[in-house]
Amino acid sequence: MFVHKERLEYVLEPGDYVSAEVLRTEVDKLFLPAWHPVALVGDLPRDGDFITLELLGRPLLLRRHNGSLRAYLNVCSHRHCLLTEAARGHSPKLVCQYHGWEYQASGKIDKVPDGGCFKPFDRENAALRVFPVETCGELVFVRLAAEGPDLRSGLGDWYERIAAAFAHPYRCNWRYDKAFDCNWKIPVENTVETYHLPLVHPTTLGGFGLIPEEAQSHWLEDRSTTLVFDLGKESEPVKKQRQVVGWLGGGTTTDQYVHHHVFPNLVFTFSDLFTYCQVYWPTGPTTSRTMAWMFSLDGTKRNPFARMIARLTARHGVKANTAIQHEDASVFAAQQKGITATPFRGCIGTREERIWCFHDYLKRASS
Repeated sequence: MFVHKERLEYVLEPGDYVSAEVLRTEVDKLFLPAWHPVALVGDLPRDGDFITLELLGRPLLLRRHNGSLRAYLNVCSHRHCLLTEAARGHSPKLVCQYHGWEYQASGKIDKVPDGGCFKPFDRENAALRVFPVETCGELVFVRLAAEGPDLRSGLGDWYERIAAAFAHPYRCNWRYDKAFDCNWKIPVENTVETYHLPLVHPTTLGGFGLIPEEAQSHWLEDRSTTLVFDLGKESEPVKKQRQVVGWLGGGTTTDQYVHHHVFPNLVFTFSDLFTYCQVYWPTGPTTSRTMAWMFSLDGTKRNPFARMIARLTARHGVKANTAIQHEDASVFAAQQKGITATPFRGCIGTREERIWCFHDYLKRASS
């Protein structure tokens, strides 16, 4: 059942989707203290492995050292060169590509070629900037603020469920990285409402948009919202799904589809065969980026039949989710153009009430 019984008015203004000042406030108050998934543990299997990425305008270097993952601002303290421009790689030492300054895992300076040129040397100000790193299951999270809640606190009561859903017997079989010509809030709003499903996803998710209110529940919390679909134990798709879970050795089934939004920009989806993690970031007032990972049930059985079923299940999930993402992205630029020119206040239906809760959080957290 939905929480509200009548339509809701917009909490945000159209200007909140185009303003550079609003974006600066959102970054400072919402994004910097938040935890952001940026990689999987398996992306860095060996000590010395690294990946680089840009997060909220900051170049990051994520590196494995003595079995632990460390995150650094990818900028040398000497003359500001990127330590490396490689998207990923392996190096025995943390060293700058330009003049060879070497750093310890802690970020402190380790070796400066011809160091006598820099006497007296200011070691404290020569250290790299280091960011907190934590993991939940296979997901690797980074927080850009030096101070803030730990990851377990950030994910709340869902921490254990997320850890279990993104680890064995589930396996990552799909990744997605896409830039959008729209404010970051537009794709977030899209993912938390089902009203658009029949028209935008007629052959993929359209049926979910027709599920009656009695078969679904909305949970509106201070820092998250959740949608739960009860899929019906006697429906043929659910019976087939339960059979596949049994073939793979996946344990008990829930016969549910669960969509969980952690404010401001983190989304998890849970079903018996598939789990998804998706994150949305602003890259400018009217541009954004998403990264996503799909895990499918790999199971515990190792016989040839189970292996074949696991591969077919993964292939189905990849095909469906690729299509869904493409369908969603097809309307984002149009909504951005419309919201830039709109004379309307807008309204939110009860099927979209998770958007209203999200907006309410943004106003509270940004004030």
